[in-house]
Amino acid sequence: MTDRTQSLVVALCLAVSGCGFDESSVLVLKASSSSAPNEPTVRGLEVFGDELAKATNGRIVVDVYSNNALGSEREVIELTILGAVELACPANAPLATFAPELLVFDLPYLFRDREHMYRILDGPIGESFAEPLRAKGLRLLGYFDVGLRHLMTRDRQVDATDDMSGLKIRTMENPLHLRAFETFGASPLPMAYGEVYTALEQGVIDGAEAARSNYVSKRFYEVAPHWAEIGWMYLIAPLVMSERVYESLSPEDQEAVRLAAGKAIEAEREAYQRAEETALETLMAAGVTITRPDPEPLESLARQMWEDASDRVDLELVERIASSR
Repeated sequence: MTDRTQSLVVALCLAVSGCGFDESSVLVLKASSSSAPNEPTVRGLEVFGDELAKATNGRIVVDVYSNNALGSEREVIELTILGAVELACPANAPLATFAPELLVFDLPYLFRDREHMYRILDGPIGESFAEPLRAKGLRLLGYFDVGLRHLMTRDRQVDATDDMSGLKIRTMENPLHLRAFETFGASPLPMAYGEVYTALEQGVIDGAEAARSNYVSKRFYEVAPHWAEIGWMYLIAPLVMSERVYESLSPEDQEAVRLAAGKAIEAEREAYQRAEETALETLMAAGVTITRPDPEPLESLARQMWEDASDRVDLELVERIASSR
């Protein structure tokens, strides 16, 4: 645990009455999201809080903290393991640094469509990641959908795979994301999300990958007016609870948590799909150049990259996911 994380633990315990309750108290759970208040993951956490309060007659309530108010995603994961934050929905990549088995979900073109993704996440394969997470102190409650990822560019319109050649593309700090864009012919550059707008504006990077909703909410189209719908991956955000907090609850309240999580996941996924549809309408109205390159060459390159990722992921599991019908 870093010094900053230790400081956050102390600050949270002092600032929020969430560290220690007698049985007659109202239990306040802190839920963290890196998203803005109006984004679907925050809505999902709010639904979780509403459902849990209803099921427990107000004995358990949830305070939602958006925009990384409780710390970076890695810090929040550490705080959740400790029980200083009770609930979080980090992106898969930072969570995979604690449970590397999850890294499989960051492969390009792994899921054919949302139906395929939800079937995998909500079935035995998705459930199989509960034990590695529990071993780290986290209770897996399910998976949020945080969007199909595409490509924005500043100057060059991307009509085909070859148009990506040599472009400096911002990605997350994720080894599989970096490898994917190298395989696509681009020059990936990991960069903090908060720096992307300025980097595009100043020409430090040529483009970035993002979901439609991010592209619109951060107004990236002002500095990167070309949008290529390459659909290179579906990003997920596992919904996790502190295992020590979960185990401290009664069996009845544990069941209420699980049911509330199911409602939250359903609401979040529906909200994200609506947000993506609305975002496309906004982009068209804003005059953004929208292209739809043939995905087949990228999908072929992605499958080659899967083989090269055997040092990071279980290829047998990859094939089980990809071939699932």
